[in-house]
Amino acid sequence: MSISVCMATYNGARFIAQQLESILSQLPADAEVIVADDGSTDDTLEIIRKFEDSRVRVLSAGSHLGPVYNFERALKEARGDVVFLSDQDDVWLPGKVPAMLDALGYENGGFCKDSPWLAVHDAILVDSACEPLPSTSRYSQYMTMWSRRPYREGVYRNCLKNSFTGCCMAFRRDLLKVALPFPKRLPMHDQWLGLLAERKYGVASVHQTLILYRLHENNATQMVGGRSAGFAQRLKWRWNLLVALLFRH
Repeated sequence: MSISVCMATYNGARFIAQQLESILSQLPADAEVIVADDGSTDDTLEIIRKFEDSRVRVLSAGSHLGPVYNFERALKEARGDVVFLSDQDDVWLPGKVPAMLDALGYENGGFCKDSPWLAVHDAILVDSACEPLPSTSRYSQYMTMWSRRPYREGVYRNCLKNSFTGCCMAFRRDLLKVALPFPKRLPMHDQWLGLLAERKYGVASVHQTLILYRLHENNATQMVGGRSAGFAQRLKWRWNLLVALLFRH
């Protein structure tokens, strides 16, 4: 069983070293980290190359694609039996890899019959200095992603409101055979992958906080206090998703 980690980068020099260290420290020697860079103009690529780790493979940008289709570039290159998605600015916590493999039903060199094709986990929300945000609940010390935006099962629910977060997802390679190529005008890659898994193959929810999800001014997705798209744009996105799902076998 082999592992691919697909990461999209764009001007991520501020946090990329800490993220790569946290990932590589728990990957086996035959794993791969595919970094699709979207035309960074800072020191992102230089920092990555300083790792001099044979597991890391960089895909340089031809043109600026944005996060969705930049992730698609990385996914098209993935060779692993299990694929993890990763952002450039978080931190993987110890035990993430075995916990997700277990959720996907991997044991004794293969996947259990009828095991889910995709798994998603919770995360601790932290600030730019990687300090956990305090929880407002008496039942939890730290604020978690699912306390703000919990994963909710079902195609209909996730068409109306996406509850998948890519950096908290891992899935069997089989899903890529269905998901690629991405349809045009796709709002979010994680939503597309999650909906396809929900529709046919099953999703496992892992109630563990397996990464530190860093909140800062340049997040591609705003978890707290972000401005949402207008009603017309959201309606158009949902229509595009439904059409794409209808015609994707």
